[in-house]
Amino acid sequence: MTDESTVLSDSEANESQKPYWIAVGASAGGLDALKDLLSAFDTNINATIIIAQHLDPKHPTLLKDLLSRSTRLPVHLVEENIRPQPGEIYIISPGHNALVEQGQLQLKPAAEVGPKPSASMLMTSLAEDQGEQCIGVILSGTGTDGSEGVMAIKSANGLVITQSEETAKYSGMPKAAVDTGFVDLTLPPAAIAHEIQDFIVSAGKTLSKLSVPKVKSSLEKIFQRIYDQTGYDFSGYKMKTIQRRIARRMAVHKVVTLDDYVTLFLSSGKEVESLFKDLLISVTSFFRDKQAFEDLALTLDKLLEETEDQDQLRIWVPGCANGEEAYSIAILLQQARSRLQKEVPFQVFATDIDEFALSQARRGIFSQSQVKEVPDELLKKYFTLKGDQYFIQKRIRDQVVFARQNVIMDPPFSRLDLISCRNLLIYFSAELQKQVFKTFHFALNSRGYLFLGKSEAADPELFEPLVKQSQIFVRKKTSISKRRDQASSAASLLGSRKHKDDQQPALSQEKKNVAEQIDRMLIEKLLPTAAVLDSEGQVMHLRGNVSPYLSFPQGRIDTNILSLIRDELKIDTRALLQKARQEGQASTQALFYNQNQAEKALFLNMKEVELEESGKLYVLTFTEVDLSEAFISGTGLLSEEGQISNENLRREINVFKERLQSSIEDLETTNEELQSTNEELQSANEELQSTNEELQTANEELQSTNEELSTVNEELEVKTYELEQANSHLENMLAHMNENIILVDHRLRVQRFTARASEFFDLVSSDLGQTITTLGINLDLPNFRQALLNAIEKNAEEAFPVKVENEDLLLRLVPYQSNHNQQVEGVMLFFEHKRHARL
Repeated sequence: MTDESTVLSDSEANESQKPYWIAVGASAGGLDALKDLLSAFDTNINATIIIAQHLDPKHPTLLKDLLSRSTRLPVHLVEENIRPQPGEIYIISPGHNALVEQGQLQLKPAAEVGPKPSASMLMTSLAEDQGEQCIGVILSGTGTDGSEGVMAIKSANGLVITQSEETAKYSGMPKAAVDTGFVDLTLPPAAIAHEIQDFIVSAGKTLSKLSVPKVKSSLEKIFQRIYDQTGYDFSGYKMKTIQRRIARRMAVHKVVTLDDYVTLFLSSGKEVESLFKDLLISVTSFFRDKQAFEDLALTLDKLLEETEDQDQLRIWVPGCANGEEAYSIAILLQQARSRLQKEVPFQVFATDIDEFALSQARRGIFSQSQVKEVPDELLKKYFTLKGDQYFIQKRIRDQVVFARQNVIMDPPFSRLDLISCRNLLIYFSAELQKQVFKTFHFALNSRGYLFLGKSEAADPELFEPLVKQSQIFVRKKTSISKRRDQASSAASLLGSRKHKDDQQPALSQEKKNVAEQIDRMLIEKLLPTAAVLDSEGQVMHLRGNVSPYLSFPQGRIDTNILSLIRDELKIDTRALLQKARQEGQASTQALFYNQNQAEKALFLNMKEVELEESGKLYVLTFTEVDLSEAFISGTGLLSEEGQISNENLRREINVFKERLQSSIEDLETTNEELQSTNEELQSANEELQSTNEELQTANEELQSTNEELSTVNEELEVKTYELEQANSHLENMLAHMNENIILVDHRLRVQRFTARASEFFDLVSSDLGQTITTLGINLDLPNFRQALLNAIEKNAEEAFPVKVENEDLLLRLVPYQSNHNQQVEGVMLFFEHKRHARL
């Protein structure tokens, strides 16, 4: 490892002061979980909270009102683009998706099919925009929304927490997130809030404690523990990358010192796996850096023009992650073939050490956010839209082979025309980068190309710039990359460097280069095509063009030779391997076949070899012999009778070959019919899956709406009870008041009256709702009706002396208003004795 500086920059020191962004994804059952989560946050939290709750776009939502009652933080319903503020909560409105771009929350119309709003889309954009300052939370819900988003957040070194399945009403979304392997913690909603607040406080402090030179010995223990459990060596990674990943794991566990974390790490296999996955995380996208891929397209055009139709182009994409870069290059090659009208075969080898990422890449299924950089023309041409997901078309998928491979320790692919290794080397130390460049130089053809990320630079001793601004390089003709079949691990680089320094060249550099070029030419031209196997038949290394003998199937590759060898050679290969295990060597008789109208004989040979580091290995060689030459066929040595017999045997063989070929064609026809039936079934299955996804999405929206309605119903029940109590209190008051009071509405209809008024004016319950001027109340008041209307119109209290049954009273008309809209709803009539009247 390099002794790079471990002192924090000013920007890193202030990073802990930046506000965090919390993206919360929820669906069915999420309302209660959201209430518990938000109620546990402190008002001084240094974070912006954005909620993507699946909602039915056809109905207005009450979520803002419901959540406002559970938290002291301000709650907003986002209906237009805004710049969120820390310490506030933002709910994405129904029918929209939200993206975070340059600190601004931007709304986009949601697709008709799929979750709305999409938690994955929100989290992916947040990870791209805010990096380490993002936190993802997945709460109760059905489906898998959010699983892609949590991967993006972890790729940015963010924190991911899901609701524990036992506390979630619906565990689909939390389980899908956990299945990705990128979830840090699973907790109940209230505990999630407490954990996030502790994490925000401790995250910056942890990194500063790691940034001191004395941590090296502790890091070496961590590297060794990872190597013992996984077989992968991270000692050549940059110190800053390692520090940030470990600091994040320490903050998750609330560990204060590195020594405490090392103790936890050494005793927990689960924590080893968690840190291992964090170190593997990488970010890719389709056509990342538009100008660079435009220049790469021109380079591929040139490469295609220089390649014969019968030759195969071979491309290697190490560190392929989810496959976007590999598929991008395959699309460019397909475009170039169409543009130049050259059907040159090509194969893209995409490798990574992350098995989960490879499984995602093999599926060839991408979300809207993942294909946003793909031009519309290419999106329509090479992708199929199903629901809200984009499926890479079979003609592109078949050209890409995904395999698990460690670019540092495993043997590379050979005879390559292009290596695309973008934004992987930035995580390696300078010494490890130099070793990897030697590997690339060794694997490329004499004029092979290297495509790097914009923050990377190729070794000038091995590569020269072709398109400098786009980081496209061409291989130099030098032998400096001569290397062993097995690459050195990062830990052994220092020793190999010292050994190299001790060596003295026996020849001048010029003579040595010529000799090595001759050696390489002889190896390529004269040595047979070969495959190196271990004792179990697993392919360890390939040399030469093995495509006539081996086939690489679609999907996950089984590297056993019996899975890769062509069917007609499988029986002989199995027998050779068994015999070589027993006797050390085995070979077959000639296998006859036609190739390009020429008769050939193929000899297979298996030989046991032993290496100190690898133990017993078996070398399988493929040797072709052209039978068209008379000397080889032996026909010039036969008598006339022998030649006739030989010709008869040849005719009989041809007859058997024709019959065999006919049987093979029948089988192929049957196989094609079965394949056609299978494709139809797959198509029908995909349609059913699409329909099921639509129904599932509709069900989620209905469940969310039902939850809101249930909550509203509960509140209405509470209000109804409160109204019943208020009405009961009012009835009791009216029944026991010793006053003559009558209430009428704005249309002068009787609404209520006291028991005393009932007796005084002879009123009964059937009089409720009747106009007061029709009830026969005899008042010595001209224009009684107009006086009531004037009081309502003026909204002012008025008093009139009246005489009722020879009793002098004071009639007070008091308008009363609605608390809702401050409109006058009616008048209260108070009949008071003058001596008790209010002055």
